[in-house]
Amino acid sequence: MMVFLLLLFVILLGRLAFIQLYLGEKLSAEALTQRTRQINIEEYPRGAIMDRNRIPLTNTGLTTALYAIPTEMTSSGHMSSSSLDYTAKQIASLLHSENPYSIKKTLLQALITGEHAVRIASDLSEAEAREVKRQGLPGLVVAPESKRYREDGFAVHLLGYVDGGNPVRGLTGIERSYDEVLRQEEGASGLVSIQDARGMAINGLKLRKPAATTVKQGAVILTIDKRLQQVIEDVMNSRVKKGAVVLMDVRNKEILAMASRPVYNPYNIDEVIKNDTNGSLNNRCLMSYPPGSLFKLAIAAAAIDEGIVECTESFDCKGEYRFNQEAVIPCWNKLGHGNLRFDDAFAQSCNSVFIETGLRLGRERLIRYVQQLHLSDEGVGGLAYGGAGTGVVIDGGEAALGNASIGQQGVMLSPVQLCSLVSTIADDGVWAMPSLVHATIDKQGAMKKIAAPQRKQTIKPSTAKALQSLMIKAVKVGTGRNAAPVQAVAAGKTGTGQTGNIGRDNEEILNTWFAGYFPANQPRWAVVVLVEEGSSGAEDAAPVFREIADRLLKILPLSGE
Repeated sequence: MMVFLLLLFVILLGRLAFIQLYLGEKLSAEALTQRTRQINIEEYPRGAIMDRNRIPLTNTGLTTALYAIPTEMTSSGHMSSSSLDYTAKQIASLLHSENPYSIKKTLLQALITGEHAVRIASDLSEAEAREVKRQGLPGLVVAPESKRYREDGFAVHLLGYVDGGNPVRGLTGIERSYDEVLRQEEGASGLVSIQDARGMAINGLKLRKPAATTVKQGAVILTIDKRLQQVIEDVMNSRVKKGAVVLMDVRNKEILAMASRPVYNPYNIDEVIKNDTNGSLNNRCLMSYPPGSLFKLAIAAAAIDEGIVECTESFDCKGEYRFNQEAVIPCWNKLGHGNLRFDDAFAQSCNSVFIETGLRLGRERLIRYVQQLHLSDEGVGGLAYGGAGTGVVIDGGEAALGNASIGQQGVMLSPVQLCSLVSTIADDGVWAMPSLVHATIDKQGAMKKIAAPQRKQTIKPSTAKALQSLMIKAVKVGTGRNAAPVQAVAAGKTGTGQTGNIGRDNEEILNTWFAGYFPANQPRWAVVVLVEEGSSGAEDAAPVFREIADRLLKILPLSGE
């Protein structure tokens, strides 16, 4: 009997040791989970979207919110319809922007679903927060809230927005493309309260920060540089009401910043959809437009690469190009440029010379170079989006080819595509697909880098060098003089695209462009600027390029980054 009891004692002692030493931490965590309830202080429990330097682009703001714990609002933990009405009216009397009906609806939904805590209101004023605390109503908690987006529209078209459901789903932008990565499964940033056996909060043990827990939450790391994105945003706020800007690294084709105007408040989507008439939800960086004279970059690339034109060759501009008695395309200089060389024609953006050059190329050869330069490719590495309606389609006949040669009829391109073309020229003819996402981090914390895009030589390096010289001349003495930055030599091209639409003043609405890169002697950054409803690329878009370049060079001086 003694041996039996000793054996039983040893078994029990071993079991106790197994539970205490091996399972102790796990069981303790489970017990704590049973006794705690959490108030999430993240507006949307989702993973972070970060820039290339791991600086968050989301969840960067902090505000004050009012939370309710329905089961703590009465001593019994239950609420009748009449008590719900009374409580909702009490809360509404403390807040200026909420009504009792919506508060009651929120509380009732939480009681039905068994949700521990619900957010009643966000963005409380200091006066409202003080009044709620002073009243001391049971079950109400004033706590900080992490705001996912900025209300000023910072990078809003790039980041996108969510629906606010349960679970939260991304509807546009990176939020949509990487919804599965960003969607949070468990764990959240919040405050916890300790519960007794009845599920009621224990007085004196409320609202502690939880111990470190594993949050199953992914993240997306973009190629965007937040510092440069802010530069783009600031310049556009002062200079561009409608349009787009794209900034790309010439060396690796990574998009460093992209912004569209007008912006919208991501917290006010319903009103924007209902009342907006300016296309504020559209990401103009990815939309298609007639590029106007920016397409002359492709014409020049093909003509020089094929050897059908020399930069020193002379042409004669009479102010128009006449195909026959009925078909005439005017040059922007109606008096004509007279006799000028091809490089001067590029610098002065002479339509007549480029129509003649396009006719020399021919339709088939021009289309082949569009494909060879990947000019109409819509792919952006790491970003999934539908077709933007871009492309180059040239009808038969000389007049159609002439119009296409100056970037009008049949030519529709996006700012991202044009920035890619400029980057290819600046990189001695080497093309690679533009990229926007550097890596993703899954819910287990493992990083997966997006494969670097394949590089491809599209035109001869000598052709690219000739184009670079043309673009430098256009900024030094041509139509792009207003784009010349103070701290570096730049290269570029102006453009003005006809829309065919008539404005209130009975004048045709024009979209104006500037596309270029800098520094000219060692290209690092390509920039495309689109200003809708402008007068000319020289007046509207070129100064935007100049200001962006000057500001960028203060942040990333040429001596290093």
